[in-house]
Amino acid sequence: MLGEIYRPSGLALETAQQVFESENVHALNVAWGCTNRCTDCYIRYIKPGEIRFPKNDLCSLVKKQMDAGLKTDGVFISFNTDPLLQCNLLSTVKITCLLREKNIPVAILSKMGVVPVAGRTFYGNERGIKHGMTVKSLDESFRKTHEPNALSISERIKTLRVAHAENEYTWISDEPHPCPAIHKQDDHAFWESINFVDFVIYGKWNYNALTSTPKSRDYYSENVPKFIDFCNDYGIRYHVKSDTMKFIKKEVI
Repeated sequence: MLGEIYRPSGLALETAQQVFESENVHALNVAWGCTNRCTDCYIRYIKPGEIRFPKNDLCSLVKKQMDAGLKTDGVFISFNTDPLLQCNLLSTVKITCLLREKNIPVAILSKMGVVPVAGRTFYGNERGIKHGMTVKSLDESFRKTHEPNALSISERIKTLRVAHAENEYTWISDEPHPCPAIHKQDDHAFWESINFVDFVIYGKWNYNALTSTPKSRDYYSENVPKFIDFCNDYGIRYHVKSDTMKFIKKEVI
């Protein structure tokens, strides 16, 4: 049911497990659908622009699950909407506070900012909120084409830097990372702009035939080691998605 904590599957599960560094992880969607209109997102291929909300009170749904004995090492918010859209913000703040009151770690992934709830300030030294931002380019031309309604890239990075300066856990989803067939850029300059974060997850571009060609495979085959070297140079924990690793290790027919 929309609004309940659930066990994700496939690549979503992989993402959540890597963010929390645990096998026993869950997710929660405060809504279904998004208005960011990103060209790389599977949501836009379902019903673009339509947003559905839980029929019942979000906190009540989760409290019932907690009372029934649900145990988890972390709740990822969210895979089916941007949790910090204006229409989702209040629900996201409320459910984040509830989960933290239950000592359950929370990970937020957005293109609109960070949740205005501080893990350190509110809950002592435990960094129980993992503030995540999807960023995969420095170029505003890229955002205007592929993420037209999302917050500007500079504002995303600036907001994440502020959270980092306040000793909050910050992470970046560099996924899907654009290959030159999608957008040509200076990858090193981009990565240098996010060299302060605690964790970065990297994955190839999907939903476009141009990203499954031998040329694109060659690009990702060369780019992944460069990404890993960057993370190692700055002591950043990282993960390369399994589908990306499979793609670069096999011939494209």
